Amino acid sequence: MELTELVYFTTIAHTGNMSRAAAKLKVSQPALSVAIRKLERDLDMPLFVRANNTIMLNAAGKRAVVFADNILNQVNEMRQFYRAYGERNTAATLAFTDPGPMRLVVPFFQKYCTQTKISSLQLHSDSEVGQTLEEKKADGVVCLAGPRKNKKDFEKTSVAKEGLYLAVPKDHALAKRKYIRLDKEKNLDLAVLAEDGAYAQYLVPFWEKFSKRHKITIYKDYEAFKKAAQENPHQALVLSRLARRYYQEDYGRVIMPINDKGLSVLYYLVYLKNNAERLFPILHWAKTRENNLLNVIRPYSNM
Repeated sequence: MELTELVYFTTIAHTGNMSRAAAKLKVSQPALSVAIRKLERDLDMPLFVRANNTIMLNAAGKRAVVFADNILNQVNEMRQFYRAYGERNTAATLAFTDPGPMRLVVPFFQKYCTQTKISSLQLHSDSEVGQTLEEKKADGVVCLAGPRKNKKDFEKTSVAKEGLYLAVPKDHALAKRKYIRLDKEKNLDLAVLAEDGAYAQYLVPFWEKFSKRHKITIYKDYEAFKKAAQENPHQALVLSRLARRYYQEDYGRVIMPINDKGLSVLYYLVYLKNNAERLFPILHWAKTRENNLLNVIRPYSNM
């Protein structure tokens, strides 16, 4: 059974005449006859009384009109809903509390879904998330921690994984390790890229603790970090997972995850429950394999 057959059938039923139905539908009468006979075969039931070049609904046909009208009305409602739904989801604004996901989430999503245009907004900390959403400055916020107040009004889904990696020269004593724990090593000379944002703020206590065991130089600017790495090719580098994916620089080093407890975190897309429909394309992307920002990087590879 096809929708076209139902359209033809209901048009004949409501016009009461094959020629008028054919004119209204702009099809030939033979085409109408073929469609109606196919519908009757599908239902295994005659729907019309045919006699002397006239055609009239029988009892089964009158009942079938009710079913067909309901089906076509529902199809029309469905089309209207998704047409409007698509129009509502052609644009959205996302706020970010960290440059790492801000530089990657938007282009990764836009590659997956070209119909939805994303605008981005930079926030200073996770403490701004609730107010930003409630004041409708953004449709969603990518952050480490959601609002502390009115939690029942919000939902979240993970969108990216973050952590730290150590990059060392190929002849470094640690170069053959598959992973490292800074709390188990001593006296490493570390150049750390810690750009402003929620994750950098989160790591402050860790660097205070690790500075008792290692020499740590923190760079908040990537160009300064890059210059230091080039000028000291034997120095170990520390950078985040998302920074590595974004900059994709090659210093002739090998990279391994830093597995100290608490360093790995998830970024969440937080949004008001009543705004979920507007974010549907983004939420769908976040939960599919297309979102490889949640994938795990191979633990040991060329940087």
